[in-house]
Amino acid sequence: MLALLYPTKTNKLLLIGLSILLLPEVLLAQNLFLEKIDVCNTANFCMDCGSPKATCEQFTLDYICDKINRKYILKEAHGSITFQVLVEPTGFSCVLSHTDITNSPVTAELIRFLNGCYWHPAIVNGKKVSASVNVIFSFVDGVLMAQMQRVDLSELKPAGDPVIYNKGFAYANPSLKNYDFKVWTKYNSPLPDNISRSCSMDKSDILWYGSARGLIRFDGTNFSPVNEFNSPFSSETAVGDIITDKDNNKWVYVNNKVYKYTDAGWQIYDFKKFLAAGVTHILNSRNGELLFTTKNGLVVVRNNKIVVLNKKSIPLLPSSNILYAFDDSQKRLWIGTEKGTIMIEKNSVITTFNTSYTPLKGVCISAATEDEQGNIYFSMSALDNASNDNDKEGIAVLKTDGKWLHYTDKNSGLPSNHVNAILYDEFEHILWVGTDQSGIVRFNLKDSWENYHNNNSPAPGYTIYQMVQDSKGIIYATTANGLLQIKKK
Repeated sequence: MLALLYPTKTNKLLLIGLSILLLPEVLLAQNLFLEKIDVCNTANFCMDCGSPKATCEQFTLDYICDKINRKYILKEAHGSITFQVLVEPTGFSCVLSHTDITNSPVTAELIRFLNGCYWHPAIVNGKKVSASVNVIFSFVDGVLMAQMQRVDLSELKPAGDPVIYNKGFAYANPSLKNYDFKVWTKYNSPLPDNISRSCSMDKSDILWYGSARGLIRFDGTNFSPVNEFNSPFSSETAVGDIITDKDNNKWVYVNNKVYKYTDAGWQIYDFKKFLAAGVTHILNSRNGELLFTTKNGLVVVRNNKIVVLNKKSIPLLPSSNILYAFDDSQKRLWIGTEKGTIMIEKNSVITTFNTSYTPLKGVCISAATEDEQGNIYFSMSALDNASNDNDKEGIAVLKTDGKWLHYTDKNSGLPSNHVNAILYDEFEHILWVGTDQSGIVRFNLKDSWENYHNNNSPAPGYTIYQMVQDSKGIIYATTANGLLQIKKK
C-alpha cells in the first residue's frame, strides 16, 4: 500500500499503512476511482482512446518522482497509488480521480505536478481530443517510481449476464444481506491482473494471488508486490500455481521450475526430470506431502524424496495424465485423470470408479473439500463433455455412512453443473460453490440454495476460479473480473 505520510517539525515524515479503497462494482466512464476531484471540465472525453493516445513523457514522470524522493523519507513506504488524468486537446491536464482515500500530502503534491506538466493529447481521426489516462506511482524499496498505465477497455465492460440452466428454482437469497462484498481490480488497486487461477491463503492470513501477469500478497488491507526486488521473479512473471504447506512455506510453480518461500527467503528446486511434462496443479496433503499433477503422473514429494504415481507404477490408474488429487481425513488418496478417477486406501487397496454405480463413474474429480464429520464433497468434469451443461458433473457427496449423493441443476438448487471450486465454510458450516457461468452458490447442506452473481449482488461477474478462507472466516474468490472478498457482517 501507499504509505501515509505526515510531516514532522524536521520536515521528515512518519509512515503508516494506507489501504486502497475498492471501486464500486461498476466502473464509471467519468471517474475510475472513488476519490474524485470535481474541478475538471468533464463535459465530453473518451477513456484512454486515440492513436496515439494521450501521454506524459517518461522523463517528466521521472522528474516528478525525483522531486518527491528528495523531499520525503520513503524508506518504509510501499504499495502504489493510481491517478486518472484528463488531458485536453491543448495539452493541459487535470486529475479526475485517484485511489488514495486519505488524501495524503504526497498525493496532493503529485496532483499539483500532474496538473502542471505538459501532456501530449490523444488524436482521434486526425483531431486532438480530450481523453483520460492513468498514471501509477509505485514505491519500490523506498523509492517512488511512475509509469503510464494503459486501460484495457474490454475489462471495463460489464461482465454480461450469467447463465442459469436451472429454470425450476427460485433464488430468494435471504442470506445475501448478511455479507459485505468488496472487489479489487487492476484499475482500483495494485492487483497485477483481474484473472487469477492460482491463489493460496497462508497461516498468517496473507493471500498470495498469482496471475499470468505477476504475483502479489494481500493482507486484507495492503497489497505487496512480489517482484525482482524481493524474489526471483519479475513483476510480470506468469505464475502457474501456488500452495501453502503445513509449515506455512509457500511453493510456487513458474516456468517449469518450483520455488519455495520461507522466512529465510527463496529456494529453487530442480524437479525437471519429474515435471518435464508441465504441472497443472500443486496440492498439499495432510501429512505434509506435496502433490504435483502432471501429464506423466502424480509427483509426490516428501522430505525431498520423490515418488511418481502413473500407469506404470499403478496399472489400475485410468491414465497417467493427472488433473487433480485429494487426500482425505482417512488417509485415502483420490486421483482424477483425463480418463477417470480412482481412490487408494491407506492399505494400498484401490477402488476404480469407471465401472462403479456412483456419481464418479465416467468423470474426473476436479476439486474436493471435507467437513468436520468426514463428509467429502467433489466437483467433477465429465469425460465426454460435449455440452456446457452435462448432468454427469455437478457436486458429488460421499457421506460418512458410505452413501453417495449427486447434486445437479436438475435435482437441486445448483444453477449450473460446471463447477470450478468448492469450499467448506468451517465457521458457518455451509458449502460455497464457484461455478464457471453462474456465479457463487451458498448451500446450507440441507435444503437452502442461494446464488450470487453480478446481476443480483455486488459480485463483479459470474466466473469463479478459486475460493479460500482465512482464520477469521473471510472468503476470497478469484474471478474473471477481479478479486472478490465476502465477509460476514
